[in-house]
Amino acid sequence: MLDTGILDKLIIGRVEPHIYAFSTRTVPNYMKVGDTYRPVEQRLNEWRRYFPNLEKQFAGVAKVDDDTYFRDFAIHRFLENDLHKHRLKPSTFPNLPYYSNEFFEGVTHSDIHCALSDISDSFHNNLPKYQFYKFDKSRIPLTYQYRRTETFEPRPNQQDTIDRFKEAVAAGRNNLLMVGSINSIFYFLHKAAEPF
Repeated sequence: MLDTGILDKLIIGRVEPHIYAFSTRTVPNYMKVGDTYRPVEQRLNEWRRYFPNLEKQFAGVAKVDDDTYFRDFAIHRFLENDLHKHRLKPSTFPNLPYYSNEFFEGVTHSDIHCALSDISDSFHNNLPKYQFYKFDKSRIPLTYQYRRTETFEPRPNQQDTIDRFKEAVAAGRNNLLMVGSINSIFYFLHKAAEPF
């Protein structure tokens, strides 16, 4: 047996997450949709202990760009919320060798591809529908950032505050206090920093 201990400490790699789906005659008309960081075939072989007749239906990388990935929860959300697919209930099939709520009734290849397309569109259009993760942040979900699409002129009371800050800064004062929401404060400070 070759000792790879030294190499394991020196070689660092990034495992790409994959989505997989399988069907089985044990749970007819249902498809299991999951994710894995291991080779898909290895994960399917683990499932074969419970469902020896499983048939792989889908396998693909769970990324929306080189730095961002999603989990199987995103596909589950699409299947339930957009396509109104139902999860397997523990009482649906008696004597299952193993129960998982990641089996969905009536799911097709097309449904999975539609889910992947919707997930990608949501990411690229900055929509908050799904949770995304950065590879460099481990499993910490990304915080959704709304994009500002419109600019509004300050209301009269806001303009008064901006003018007072400009006057105070012009007079050499730098120990100023503003109370309000964080977005309002950033907006005021940005406006106050604009040239006169």
